[in-house]
Amino acid sequence: MNEDMKSNNRIDLYEMKAGRVKTQEGYSDLGFYLAGLIEGDGNIWIPKSQRSTKNELTYPSIAITFHRKELPLFERIKCELGGGYIYKSRSDNGCRFRIVKTEILLKVVNLINGKFRTPKINSLHKIIDFINIRHNLSIEKLPLNKDYLGSNPWLSGFVDADGGFYIGLRGRYSIKNKDLNLPGVVICRFHLTQRITDKLTNESCIPFMTEIANYFTCKLYVSNHHNIANMMVSNQNVLKIINDYFDRYPLMTSKYLNYLSFLEGMNYARKCLSNEEIERIQFIKSGMNIARSHYNWDHLNNFYK
Repeated sequence: MNEDMKSNNRIDLYEMKAGRVKTQEGYSDLGFYLAGLIEGDGNIWIPKSQRSTKNELTYPSIAITFHRKELPLFERIKCELGGGYIYKSRSDNGCRFRIVKTEILLKVVNLINGKFRTPKINSLHKIIDFINIRHNLSIEKLPLNKDYLGSNPWLSGFVDADGGFYIGLRGRYSIKNKDLNLPGVVICRFHLTQRITDKLTNESCIPFMTEIANYFTCKLYVSNHHNIANMMVSNQNVLKIINDYFDRYPLMTSKYLNYLSFLEGMNYARKCLSNEEIERIQFIKSGMNIARSHYNWDHLNNFYK
């Protein structure tokens, strides 16, 4: 694997040029996962014209923003696609994976075409129009995907972008605000949040968020004041749906590790805990999300191919 290391005043830049040939079936799952990831944390940029005011060719791109801790995943994605760039900010933990090269951009567009479920499909169709004109192609602009949510890894990609897992401890189980006079409570929650309206098109995001909430048999909470639609799952009865889906279509960011902690935490919910169990659930909580300091990336061995 070759890495061409470059830099400028603000960012470090490197490109990976290795890749492997995938079967059509494998690319289908990879396409669904990437579609969800891009619709959650991605940006599709289309130039206003084929040439700039200086008569130079302009180039569309697809980019995904992510935290520096997720670098192993995006290095893997680039390896699978056969190219791409990673930009690492020097001022914070923000990173960006950007696809500009025509060959790789065409590959990604063909992978995700027909797999979008959100208003971001408008940007996908615009970049297809741009590519068709530039390269004299006739890529068909496929409509919103209506497949059953549990039949592909789109939701895993979307949750990797915008979802999360949380464990809360109350009363005598609490770490910071322990109150021995209150019963201990373990709260395990899976959540997913979106804007009510898409920033670019002003189209409603409620339809696809409602579809996700229905899949997990939970309620969608909408706050017009904050322009937020929020889905939260803390009911143990829904655990089987969550477990079945993410076991079949695993998360690929470090949220997979939080998912495992969430599953273990569910074993301690709705029961009176021994001192040993209290110590265990406190230990689990203390190593989740931003408090996590150790990362195991073995789950990338099951990356979508």
